[in-house]
Amino acid sequence: MSQDPTQGDWQDWTATPQPRPQPAGTDPSDPLVSNDYNGWWQRSLWLIKTGWKRLAAVQLAVAIPAAIVLTPATITFRREQSDAQQAFQDSVDAGGSPDFSALFAGWQALLIASAIAGIITMLGLLTTAQLVVFTATGRGRETGAAVRAALRRAPALLGWGLLAVPIFVVAVVLCVFPSIYVGAALAVLPVVVLLERGQGIGRSFRLFHANLGVSVSRVATVAGLSFAGSLVVNLLNTLVNVTVGGGVTTTNPVAIGLSVALQAIYSVAAGIVLTTMLVTAYADMRARREHFTTADLTAA
Repeated sequence: MSQDPTQGDWQDWTATPQPRPQPAGTDPSDPLVSNDYNGWWQRSLWLIKTGWKRLAAVQLAVAIPAAIVLTPATITFRREQSDAQQAFQDSVDAGGSPDFSALFAGWQALLIASAIAGIITMLGLLTTAQLVVFTATGRGRETGAAVRAALRRAPALLGWGLLAVPIFVVAVVLCVFPSIYVGAALAVLPVVVLLERGQGIGRSFRLFHANLGVSVSRVATVAGLSFAGSLVVNLLNTLVNVTVGGGVTTTNPVAIGLSVALQAIYSVAAGIVLTTMLVTAYADMRARREHFTTADLTAA
């Protein structure tokens, strides 16, 4: 069976009867919009297989500078934390008044580095999402255009992201389930901001509610893959810190560098796979709410 959806040879997995009526105009050869979960999965894999080299180049261009920014900040943070904690313990042992402010040592540099790395990562996410769309619409080689699109939409995504923070805070305060719900509903926010001018948080919620079965199944899969990958990376980081650095909170530069490198490798893989799946999830959600095909993006 051909894996290229543009050839229309997808009939074996679209023949399953659908539990819900599909939007008018849904085409089994559409490279983004699918009729069922298996179709979404196969389309995601096809897009990854087709465009992985350019997607990987973008993610590497993001991961390397992010790692360069984070590594020295992490080393400084670990050292200052170690020194502050030792000073705190010494003052307690001596019967003096402990200086609790020492426990916040090193946070400023780490927060600044994390903010810079976050902005770089955001640009990579938008560029990757745009490249996925370009791959689906036959423009997969236009990396420069994808970068320009990401730069144009980055301020909007940053603004919507800041607006989403209070929503997450309220959800977390309420309970675990509301925070999960909000996170799931806003999963496709970057794709919405990238592809729909003037749309943001409200649009993400509307798309999520268009068909909860479709939305939850796609987002849950992305979240599950992300959790599994993060778990593996954290286990490897712990192993590196213990074996190379001598402890989980090691200040050994080699161990910290290896840990940052492992995180960078994971971010490259996750950026390729998970971003692609979010784009196809967005397409499925939008097609359940309104008439939508990949041709609409080609025209746009």
